[in-house]
Amino acid sequence: MAETTLFEPDWSAAYPTLSDVADAAEHWRTVTAELAAAGTLADANGHTVRRLVEFRVQYGKSAKHVAEHGALLTSKRAKVGQWNPHWSAMQQADARIVVLESKLGLDPLSRGKTTKVARGKKTARAADAYLKSASE
Repeated sequence: MAETTLFEPDWSAAYPTLSDVADAAEHWRTVTAELAAAGTLADANGHTVRRLVEFRVQYGKSAKHVAEHGALLTSKRAKVGQWNPHWSAMQQADARIVVLESKLGLDPLSRGKTTKVARGKKTARAADAYLKSASE
């Protein structure tokens, strides 16, 4: 069986900062390595892997903002706090990540469903010799 290699997208065209480009490249390498190890890396998964990487990068950016500023933001004019928009983006990215990881078989629950089945050596049994002689 031929080895499949997904071509990594040009992250610098998608992200303006070098840190986002580096994060995307690292996520891409991690995901494709996990798929290759499981024997499920395929050209057909390319777009799904790309979306997973994009949501992981977005999640990381939003999580950093929430960690720095909190889930609730307060302004000087408004006395009531408002939800940080990055909190919502983080939650939505997390939900998409869970779905995409499941589709790719990267989460523990679906890993066993998508992994290639390893075929063991067939052991000879007495019934095999009997069936072989009966069919001749």
